[in-house]
Amino acid sequence: MSLAHLEDTTDRNVDEISNAASLSEKTDIAMQVVEHEPTLSVVPQTEWDDCISLFSDIIPEQTGIFNVSHWGTRNIECVCIRLGDKIIGGAVLIVRQIPFSTTGLAVLKWGPVCNAEQGDDYETRYELVVKALIREYCEKRNYHLTIMPVANPDSVELAPQVLSSMGFSTGNTLAAPERYIVNTGQTSEELRSSLNQKWRYNLRKAHKNEFRIEFASTVEGLEVFLALYAKMMARKQFHDSSAIDALRNILDNGNSSTKPVIVLVYHDGEVTAGGVFSFYGDMTSYMFGATDDRALGLKAGYAMHWWVAEHLCNQSQSLWYDLGGNDLDAGLHQFKKGFIGKTGHILQSPPRFHIATSFIAKLAGTIIFKLRDSKAAATRFVYRMKQKAGR
Repeated sequence: MSLAHLEDTTDRNVDEISNAASLSEKTDIAMQVVEHEPTLSVVPQTEWDDCISLFSDIIPEQTGIFNVSHWGTRNIECVCIRLGDKIIGGAVLIVRQIPFSTTGLAVLKWGPVCNAEQGDDYETRYELVVKALIREYCEKRNYHLTIMPVANPDSVELAPQVLSSMGFSTGNTLAAPERYIVNTGQTSEELRSSLNQKWRYNLRKAHKNEFRIEFASTVEGLEVFLALYAKMMARKQFHDSSAIDALRNILDNGNSSTKPVIVLVYHDGEVTAGGVFSFYGDMTSYMFGATDDRALGLKAGYAMHWWVAEHLCNQSQSLWYDLGGNDLDAGLHQFKKGFIGKTGHILQSPPRFHIATSFIAKLAGTIIFKLRDSKAAATRFVYRMKQKAGR
């Protein structure tokens, strides 16, 4: 037998073994589906947050403490979904009964989560989790269910395909749907070489300034950051629709798994920039940022984000760094596009997906979301007019 023939035979055997292993994983899940239907249970926020270490695709918006702090306890439900005795996924939903009616709304933003174990068939898990959500909210409660999938490099295309195949209708997307994702599953040297040329140039300029960058203690860092944030908002007159008001409660009452981390950037002894970051799951999130009027000229944003990215590249957990969107700001787009470089992604956030199993639930959901979108468009219009007027 020739060496080439032997190598070809070996390669085919390896492929067959790999395919057989993948088929075995899918078969195991399929057998469990036959034996058990997925079951959904509503759990306390603290219990849900204790479970998030099971999921590599967890993000801040799918933690209980974030939602309770932002929306209030009455409007939030944390659900855990099991197949037999195994947790396969879950979600945090905003749930509201429509007064004087037999229907309501259940809205799932940036979820569900279900990527609990490497090697499992993600698509099957995702279908099972969504199936349990439909059964609970549409069939049992007669609600209108809305799912907004997260823009994750590993599932951004799969989730819309699965939801469409399960009967969901496609709704509107965000006004600024772009999400900028830095690849931190590589060395910092590889990331640096992938940066846009102008971004590297600005980073070199930033490094000429003598910044002191550090993780801040929760209590002291929070006060410094919130003061900086308030000054920024007063200076820029942004329309702020963020969850910044929830930050204090998240840090005060979240468990160790859900507490974000504050990073502060000092120049000449005074803070000039800061950020709040979630370091859990395989995608780190940039939650909030703030700067003073010196930061732009000092290139403090370049220094801070590079410092965080280097930290992520030097540890194995975080594969991606989510910079968020652009808020229809051309300057933000250029900054984030240059930072993701050649190895990152600009992802389009999937649209909303809607489903209801009764006419009244579908009608109620359609009307409410049309009103919501009209209000959001009017708010953006007024803000743009104020900007043009220089107010």
